[in-house]
Amino acid sequence: MPYKTLLCLLLALCPAAFSEPNAGDEAGEADKIVAAPMENFTDGLSWNVFVDTYYAWDFNRPHDRERAFTTQPLRHNEFSLNLGLIEASYESEHVRGHFGLQTGSYVQSNLAAEPPLLQPIFAASGGVRLWDGIWLDAGVMPSHIGAEAILSADNWTYSRSLVADYSPYFETGVKLSGSWGNISAAALLLNGWQNIQDNNASKALGTQLSWQANEHLSLNWSSFAGNEAPDDQPAQWRLFNDFYAIYALLPQLDLMAVFDLGLQQRPAGGMAPWWGTSLQARWAFAPRWALAGRLEYFSDPEQILAETGTPNGFQAGGASLNLDYAFSPHALWRIEGRILGARDAIFPTAVADQPSPLNAMLVTSLTLRFGQP
Repeated sequence: MPYKTLLCLLLALCPAAFSEPNAGDEAGEADKIVAAPMENFTDGLSWNVFVDTYYAWDFNRPHDRERAFTTQPLRHNEFSLNLGLIEASYESEHVRGHFGLQTGSYVQSNLAAEPPLLQPIFAASGGVRLWDGIWLDAGVMPSHIGAEAILSADNWTYSRSLVADYSPYFETGVKLSGSWGNISAAALLLNGWQNIQDNNASKALGTQLSWQANEHLSLNWSSFAGNEAPDDQPAQWRLFNDFYAIYALLPQLDLMAVFDLGLQQRPAGGMAPWWGTSLQARWAFAPRWALAGRLEYFSDPEQILAETGTPNGFQAGGASLNLDYAFSPHALWRIEGRILGARDAIFPTAVADQPSPLNAMLVTSLTLRFGQP
């Protein structure tokens, strides 16, 4: 009986909810209001699947089959998955978002410090347009530092350069960005240097300024400033600058120059420096073929980023040669040879306590990419 009384009361209070529209126009307008948002949403939605498989041979044959001082390729003498990625993006006139889940040896190496629950997160961000060309984004995002991307197929060589490996792949925070003609800029408030979960109460600052000087030359400067010490230790402020230039010398020949410089407070006082550089060239000599080369050097004598436990720290340089063949826009085969030499014996070998100052590596990979742009 109480249920019947309640039903009668609802019918009395809300007759419009149970009656037919008075006019066809009203129904048409209602349909538009309901349908338009979903139609606009699907128009702005895109998705991407990326699979990066590889086989690498390290001529030092590291005893645990894990290559040191790199994130990709990580494993020696093993058919392996570097990165498996599923991502979705949405962008409309006023809002945008990006979410991706990842797995692979890259994740194993580069996100080892994150809680297991957060390691599969490739990206998780949302943004709103504040003014024309001005966006505010927040969440886990690709790094604003460096000329090289997380996805190997978007780089000129399969392996990442030393300067790229020792700068952030991703970052977590808030980003204000905008573009005006051939200039774009960004300011960021971040948890820190490549982390999802913060390791202290301090926040870091970042900036980026890019200039497309002309159809051939683009220039970029990115910076970072933040305390990287845990809360129970004295502050250790890190200051970092990344500069790069990309120049299209010919329609099929591109050049890239990168220079990074960093400083970090020592616990006992003063600043510890590190720096690195990379020179790259890529020649698309046929419709499906490309050849790329790289020279590089990285110096971190006080082991701020790369710990070696040796007198001279991490001071190493080398060269790479990479050949690409694109089966289609969705499939890319690559082979790369790389050699590095260091001041100290730092590269693992087949004998656990007998590292080598030299390292040579050969890697071949097949990457597949599918999606809805």
